[in-house]
Amino acid sequence: MMEGRVLVIECEWRIRRLIRANLEALGLEVREAISQQQGLELLGEGRPDLILLDLELPGVELPRLAAAARATPDGQPAPIVVLSADPPARNVLDTDDVAGHLQKPFAASALLDQVRRVLNGERKDSRKHAK
Repeated sequence: MMEGRVLVIECEWRIRRLIRANLEALGLEVREAISQQQGLELLGEGRPDLILLDLELPGVELPRLAAAARATPDGQPAPIVVLSADPPARNVLDTDDVAGHLQKPFAASALLDQVRRVLNGERKDSRKHAK
């Protein structure tokens, strides 16, 4: 079992349900937002240990969300794993704000591997994300 809080910012309910079921089975607390604005509001209520962000949400601004994830009382930013149907631009993956990427559709095992890796503090290898 793992401990931690994960904020999922994703508009598709099926994907949120898949993520919630798998992460709660690990013992993680999951909070959900269906928009970036709602995600920012939840960030204001307390820093999660990980953010899963759908890059294709209408109006999503990764720099704005990353800045909010860094603006924590303890100075520890919440790592962000981006979710997208298409591979994100290299400049997105190469920022320090992004800890990883999952390409939709993804298997539950890929989700769990990515979450474990990030929560265990392992550094990303951006070469693994190139397709």
